[in-house]
Amino acid sequence: PKKEKLKSAEASFAEAEAKLSAKKAELKVVQDKVAALQLQLTRAKSKAEKLEQDADTCQVKLVRAEKLVGGLGSEAKSWETKSQE
Repeated sequence: PKKEKLKSAEASFAEAEAKLSAKKAELKVVQDKVAALQLQLTRAKSKAEKLEQDADTCQVKLVRAEKLVGGLGSEAKSWETKSQE
């Protein structure tokens, strides 16, 4: 009777270890996916930040270009007037 209980307990233990091993493998897969997604998120945030900086830089350049064009427009009138004299 004791040997049967021991065999039964050992079988149960082996089964539990097999289940634990399988669950650990599943957990590793999920953890790897989470790590990959975190890396992807970090890269996406970095890219978004760079794009925002680029957009700000472009906005500043656009304002400067508009001022330059406006200044050149009034300068063109001045040149036209001087050339007709």
